[in-house]
Amino acid sequence: MPTPIGIRMHWTLSLAGFFLRSNILGCGLPLLASFKLTHACNLACRACPFHRLTGGPAAAMDWDTATGCLDEIRRRGCRIVIFEGGEPLMWRDGRRTIHDIIRYARERFLRVAVTTNGTLGLDVPAHVVWVSIDGLPATHDRLRSGSFERIRRNLLCTRHPKVLAHHTVNRENCGDLKDLMALLAGMPAVRGLTLQFFYPYGRGEEDLALSTGQRRESIETAIALKQRGYPILNSTAVLRAMIDNTWTCPEQILINVDPDGTITQGCYAKNRGAVRCAACGFTPVAEAAAALRLNPGALRTGWKTFIST
Repeated sequence: MPTPIGIRMHWTLSLAGFFLRSNILGCGLPLLASFKLTHACNLACRACPFHRLTGGPAAAMDWDTATGCLDEIRRRGCRIVIFEGGEPLMWRDGRRTIHDIIRYARERFLRVAVTTNGTLGLDVPAHVVWVSIDGLPATHDRLRSGSFERIRRNLLCTRHPKVLAHHTVNRENCGDLKDLMALLAGMPAVRGLTLQFFYPYGRGEEDLALSTGQRRESIETAIALKQRGYPILNSTAVLRAMIDNTWTCPEQILINVDPDGTITQGCYAKNRGAVRCAACGFTPVAEAAAALRLNPGALRTGWKTFIST
């Protein structure tokens, strides 16, 4: 079995090769894949447009489509896969479950992560498990179908070595961050928190959009908490760039896979809603773009998010 030092060395060499091919040779490789296995979900969260697509055609992949898409994005040079939904932990095809598709991906990619609503068992074989927590208990329950207590219980009993909280800041929860960080400090399984900002897909959730002032205040609060030592993993440089979205989104950095097997490269919102760059809140893409430019803070964020334990 590879040692932790050997794994880190493999990661370092592989990513160095990626940045060489992308920045110097101009190969246009995707770093991240947003891989939606299914639109099905056991919750109906206010900010999410995807659970509304559950009954539509091709709302979930079968095994052959999923593995075929994984093979294709690997062929295109992708390094990191993040399984999403809907609720990806609900995915299955016959006897195969999310555990099987994660193991398949782990044999082909440097890192495999999953983003879950946290109401199901968290001990899946992904390298990183993100759990969506959108505020203090009462706020979260209004936004995310009364699910906070189920998440809390799962976080207290999980043995997964790398669980992160993921917090989407919107108009209703934008004042919760400081107290939320204090609350998460009492959950030892949570190794840190990543932030992104609400994006209006145009499916009836626009009332959650942040005002310009709320967005700025939320980001300044996050930076202040980070400087005080709270484990907010977003880099300060990228958080500041998100205030007015003064950053460039390279078309090649992200590849999107949807439950019907469609593969697109570029903006996360492609084929998923209207593309509104001025409203972008997708900090993972901004971090990846900054890392591609070898920004030290973004590189540290990537290391802490995907590699360090």
